Amino acid sequence: MKYVDTLKNYKKLIFSIIACFFLWECASSPEVKVADGVVEESLKNITGITTQDVEKTVAKETFGLDDLYILAVERTERIALKNEATEQALAQKDKAFAGFMPTLSYVFNKFYSVPGHTQQPSIVDNYKTYKAIQSGDPLSLLPSSGSGSSLPPTVGAGSRLLLSIPLSAGLASYQDYRASKSLAEQRRLEAKHEAGRMYLEIAQAYFNFLQLEESVKISQEAYDLNQDSLQERKRMYAVGRIMRSDLLNSETSLSNAEAVLADAKFQLEQVRITLATMVGYEKPISVAGFKAELEPVPTGMEPEEYLAKRYDVLSAHQSVKVAEAQKDKAWVGFAPTIALNNYYSFPYPGTTHSKDITAQLQITMPLTPFSQMADLKAADSAKKQAKLTASQTRRVATQEIRNAFESFKNSQKILAIYQKAFVSAQETSQSQASGYRSGRNSRIEAIASRIAMLNAEITYRKMLHQHSLNRIALGVAIGEIPHLPGEKKEE
Repeated sequence: MKYVDTLKNYKKLIFSIIACFFLWECASSPEVKVADGVVEESLKNITGITTQDVEKTVAKETFGLDDLYILAVERTERIALKNEATEQALAQKDKAFAGFMPTLSYVFNKFYSVPGHTQQPSIVDNYKTYKAIQSGDPLSLLPSSGSGSSLPPTVGAGSRLLLSIPLSAGLASYQDYRASKSLAEQRRLEAKHEAGRMYLEIAQAYFNFLQLEESVKISQEAYDLNQDSLQERKRMYAVGRIMRSDLLNSETSLSNAEAVLADAKFQLEQVRITLATMVGYEKPISVAGFKAELEPVPTGMEPEEYLAKRYDVLSAHQSVKVAEAQKDKAWVGFAPTIALNNYYSFPYPGTTHSKDITAQLQITMPLTPFSQMADLKAADSAKKQAKLTASQTRRVATQEIRNAFESFKNSQKILAIYQKAFVSAQETSQSQASGYRSGRNSRIEAIASRIAMLNAEITYRKMLHQHSLNRIALGVAIGEIPHLPGEKKEE
């Protein structure tokens, strides 16, 4: 009975240790929830957006570009998905670190006879039985209590604690730790790169919305002017001052203006819905105009010099480190595995209890390392692939930076030309309006010059927004926008 109580106490202790271990292992970072008004610490470390930023943004009636970015971080799953990939890599690092530690296990063995199976006695057993009957000593058939062979304590029936101390597995665990550490950094950099991509995509939709909003406003005015022009031409046609072809041309212009207006309105609503979906807003969104001043363009640096701030390039460099660690781990697979196992057996009914701890030195040497050779070959190929990917990422990033600079310079040049054309159209319209008031020009000429000015204004405003977008794209390409933690400017 005493042994049974002791066994129960030991089992309770073991189960308590195991339960605490699983609770500690299962503990994870707080779940990232979208659209709850809270920015978790992990997202804050990636994007620099705080809960206070979200509260200030939600209180607004119209949203600017940065406001839309804040909403997208808090209300969509895009960055949260990248964050979970980082958390998984960190968990792998913890698992690799645990590979250095001894493991404590509870082992229970109990043997059962196979039903219907009876071992046939050998000739020696039959002879022993015959001699015992002849001598009248049946007790000699019982097992002897003296010395003899027996099962080792590590495989006998009963309960025992197993403390396994890895002596050589630490080499593989160290390589796993290196790989997981680099992988976690790679995932973190990928999340920051994704934040920049998301900012750029929101900026594209934002400036597209502003272009369409102004196009609707100007197209409406142009449509009204075309209506006035048609009425004036009808009056002139009625008195015989113009031909019917002039009247038909005016009707065609009115129909075209109506089609342009309807198309602009439709596209505006489509972009409004798309923009709301991108930032996780449940209803049509109200957008504020772009009032921020464009920062001066950096000069005096080659495109390759900006790669140090490109998160995709830095992430690709970390992937090479991951592949190198995996290759080193493949080399470790050829080494023997050495472990020291320590057993402590609990009292078990019907067996002799020994309080000694049984130590077992286990050495496993692979004699046919074909699997290890295949792992090494695969790891070597993965390392080469990672290096090629890193080289390709650098080249693509360099070209993207170069294109961003060229696009900005080109839009700056074209914007100046369109601005000059718009100013000339304004002066022409004002001159025609003045001439109409003084009686030197007809009303048709004044309306036509006004419509031409509106067309020039639409073209100029579109290029103005495109130029602003090109500056945003340049900032994202060289890693200065958005301002992320570690690179965020102090207010």
